[in-house]
Amino acid sequence: MDQQKRLLLAIALSFGLTLVWTQLVWKPQADAEAAALAKLDGGVALALDGGAAAAPVMAAAFDAGVLEDGGVAIVQAPTPTALPVREVKLDRATTRMTFSSEGAGLVSAELTGEREREEKSLTLVEGWRQLLFGAKFPPAPQMNLAHPVPGVGPNVAVSILGGAPVPATTRYAVVEEGPGKVVFSTTAGPWEVTKTFTWTDAPRSETDPAGYLSNLTVVVKNVSGAPQTGELGVHALRAIKPDEEEAPSMFGGIGNQASVLCRVADDVTRKVPPGEGGGLFSCGGAPQYDEEKVGPLEFVGIDQQYFLTAIWPKDGAMDGRCLLTARPAQREASMWMRLTLQGGESVTKNFGVFLGPKELNLLLAIGGADHPAGVFDPQLEKSVDFGLWAVICKVLIYLMRFFHGVIGNWGLAIILLTVLVKLLLLPLTHKAMVSAESMKKLQPKMEEIKKKYPDDREKQNVETMKLYSEGKVNPLGGCLPLLLQLPIWAALFTTLRTSYELYGEPFYGVWSNLTSKDPTYLMPLALGVTMIITQRLQPQMMDKSQAFLMTWIMPVFFTAIMMNYPAGLALYIFTNNLLSIAQQYALRKWLARKAPEAGAKA
Repeated sequence: MDQQKRLLLAIALSFGLTLVWTQLVWKPQADAEAAALAKLDGGVALALDGGAAAAPVMAAAFDAGVLEDGGVAIVQAPTPTALPVREVKLDRATTRMTFSSEGAGLVSAELTGEREREEKSLTLVEGWRQLLFGAKFPPAPQMNLAHPVPGVGPNVAVSILGGAPVPATTRYAVVEEGPGKVVFSTTAGPWEVTKTFTWTDAPRSETDPAGYLSNLTVVVKNVSGAPQTGELGVHALRAIKPDEEEAPSMFGGIGNQASVLCRVADDVTRKVPPGEGGGLFSCGGAPQYDEEKVGPLEFVGIDQQYFLTAIWPKDGAMDGRCLLTARPAQREASMWMRLTLQGGESVTKNFGVFLGPKELNLLLAIGGADHPAGVFDPQLEKSVDFGLWAVICKVLIYLMRFFHGVIGNWGLAIILLTVLVKLLLLPLTHKAMVSAESMKKLQPKMEEIKKKYPDDREKQNVETMKLYSEGKVNPLGGCLPLLLQLPIWAALFTTLRTSYELYGEPFYGVWSNLTSKDPTYLMPLALGVTMIITQRLQPQMMDKSQAFLMTWIMPVFFTAIMMNYPAGLALYIFTNNLLSIAQQYALRKWLARKAPEAGAKA
C-alpha cells in the first residue's frame, strides 16, 4: 500500500513539475520565438508541421540572418534538414494561390471568376424545384488547379534525378515574397536550387492571358568541387478524387475526366487513367510512368476538360523527354532535361506557367502576334481536343461567338446557328422532301410489284429500281440532309464538351448550363416527340416492321442517349426538328396547291 502511495506521489510531482516548466519556461520562450518569426515574416501567416513544437527548429533555421530590400523580407536560406513547412498565400486578380515550402510549388490555385467553377448539374428534383418554384441552389466550388499529391509533391514542382537526387518534396526556404513575386531556395547534396515565380496582374485587354500566366525561373548550381550530372524535371501534377470524377460514356454523358498531355515535336499525346497504379516518383530513383515521349519538348499539362494547367520552356523547345502518368487518384506530366555542371557552375531555365480556362482567344494570345518578336509560342490551343471535327468546331465557335455578340445569349446563338445551317441546306432538304413526296405516289405500284413477285426478292429490287428511274426519283435523296447534319451534331457536341466559351452559360429559365444535361429532361423529351412527328410526316417506303423501328424505336433510343448529354446539343436538334416539321408542312401545302394547276394545264 505504501508503495502505491509513493508511486502516485511521484506521478503527481512529475506532472506538477512538467506543468510548471511548460507554463513558466517553455511557453514564454516559444511565444517570444513565434513573435520574432512573425516580425521577420512581415505578417504573413505561417503553416508549420508539428505546431508550436516546430518553433525552436524554425528559429534555428533563420539564424543565418535577415536583410531588408525595399520593404520585402529577404531571408538567407537555412539548411534543408532544419527547414519547417510553411505556406505563402498570395491573391491575384484571377487566382488565390497558396505556395508550400515543401516542394516550393502550388498546393492551391483557386480561380475566382464567376464561371470558373467545378462542374455541377442539378438532380431531377432540384431541376423541377427550380423550374416550378424558382428555387436557388448553392453554386459549385471554385475550380482549384493545384491539389498536391501526398508524398509526391505540389504542382509546378521540380526534381533532379541521378547520383545525387533531389525529390519533388524537398523543403525550401522562402527567400523573398512580395507583390508579384515569391522566391524559394534550397541546398541538397551538391545541388543548390532556386525557384523564382513572377507574374503581372495588368492585362492589356480581355483577350490578354496575363492574369493566368506566371513565369518560373529555375537556377541550379553545383556547389561541390566535382563535376555533377543529372536530369532536371519540372512537373505538372494534381491529386484527383476518384469518386468525384466520371469518365465519358454513351448513356453517362460527357463526364469530367482530367487527362495528362504533352506536346513533343508538334505531336500532342494525351492519356487518361487506364487503371490502378502508383505515382510518378519512387524514393528518389527512376520515375514510374505510363508513357514516355522523347524529342523537342514544347509543353506539358493537365487538361481538366474546360481548364488547363500547362508548363513550357520560354526560351524555345528543348530536347529531353516527357513522362505521362494518369492514375485514378493523380495526374502527372513532367518534362526532363539533362544537367552537366562543373564545380561552382550554374544553369538557368525559364518556364511559362498557365493556370486558367481553355478559352481559345486566351490560348492563341500566348506567344501570339500581340507579344514581342522572338517569344516562343507553345501553341496551347492544341490542348483543346476537337478530334476529327476540328475545322467544323472552329467554324461553329466563330459563328456562335458572332451571334452571341449580337444578341448576348448563347442559347439564342445556338438557335440562330440552327436556322443558318437549315437555310444553307434548304435547297438539298427541299429537293429531298419533294423526292420523298414523289416516292409516296409510287407506293401503290411498289405494292403491286411485291404481290407480283412475292418470292423473288431480286426481281422485286430490279422492278423497284426501274420504277424509281421512270418516276425520276432518288430513293436515297432523303438521307442526304441527315448525313450532312450528322457531322454538325458531332462537332457541336465536341464543342460543348471542350470549349470554355459555352461552359456554364445559361439559356432562359431552368437551363442554367448549356454544357450540362437538362435536369428536368424536358428538352430531350421534347426532342424525342419532334423526332416522332418528323418520322410520321416522312413517306414510309419500308415494310411495317422497319417503319415501326424508324418511327418509334429510334426516337426513343435517341432520347435515352440525350438525357445526359449537353442541353445545348438537345436545343440544336430540337430546333432543327421544329424547322423540319414546318418545312414539311409548308411543302405539302405548296404541292397541294400546285397539283390542281398542273392537272388543269395537262
